[in-house]
Amino acid sequence: MIYVPKQGATTNAQTAVAPADPQTSLSANVSGANGSKVNLNTATKEQLMQVDGIGDKKATKIIEYRQQHGSFKQLSELKDISGIGDKTYQKLSKSLTI
Repeated sequence: MIYVPKQGATTNAQTAVAPADPQTSLSANVSGANGSKVNLNTATKEQLMQVDGIGDKKATKIIEYRQQHGSFKQLSELKDISGIGDKTYQKLSKSLTI
């Protein structure tokens, strides 16, 4: 949406610019595309699945690990989960936080 004010009118820059697709903005917040990261200790399965490299099975394993061992204390604990090795950890750690 583009807002064109009348000549001499003042505008609020935040209301004048709206995202083209609100759903896109929501997924950007979840996936970390805008710099935010998904919290391993509070994320739902659906939120975890928004992270590039985490599918249904990995999200389930992360939540099961969290339930069995308590909150993650370090991101490196991800490597304790079956199927997450060094390469996968390096990729995921950029989008996750504690």
